[in-house]
Amino acid sequence: MTVTIDEEELARIAKRRRFDARTLEIAHRLFIGKEEPMLLKAEYGVIHQRIYAIRQAVLKDAMPAGTAEVTLRGPVAAIEAAQRAFDRYMEKHPSTA
Repeated sequence: MTVTIDEEELARIAKRRRFDARTLEIAHRLFIGKEEPMLLKAEYGVIHQRIYAIRQAVLKDAMPAGTAEVTLRGPVAAIEAAQRAFDRYMEKHPSTA
């Protein structure tokens, strides 16, 4: 699975995981700034396992390239119709799952 972590994806993951400011800063520097984990370890005074745990948490919640997440609110009948349409699409295009 190929994932791309950009600013928008990192913000979505941070909101979902409820990262504190420091964890988000480490994740930002790790993925966006492409900084080395050992440099971050020394700068933040944490053990290297913490840096790798942050990396793993971000990658676990990252969506594969070409996918999106949608939240729907509305009448139950409309949501059910949208779900059926989505299911029909996924049956016809299983490789995009």
